[in-house]
Amino acid sequence: MSNTEIRIPITKENLWFLERQLNLFDYLELFPMDAVSPSEAGGRGIPIYLKTDLGFDIESDIDRKKMALRNRSQFDGWMKWTTEKKLQPGEEILIRRIAEREYELNLIRDPNASE
Repeated sequence: MSNTEIRIPITKENLWFLERQLNLFDYLELFPMDAVSPSEAGGRGIPIYLKTDLGFDIESDIDRKKMALRNRSQFDGWMKWTTEKKLQPGEEILIRRIAEREYELNLIRDPNASE
């Protein structure tokens, strides 16, 4: 893992959780710290944007309690992306930083193949 991208393996054990939310506890170094919501109730972090390989963007911040992406997009969010991609064990989620607050979100179907 580099400081500009993360790869999250999809396993039988984490598939159900990944379909619902993306926990970032182990990957926080990739994101600006002000994207994490403040500790007071109802606080929001400064948004980050994930450009999906399906052609829509996800606006999000990181929920401090869950350390997970929190959907700020009205219609297109994490669950839409995971549903349309039909995640399977053995695949990987790739998040690559392309600007200070912008990221590419891709699914790697065969992590052993070269990109």
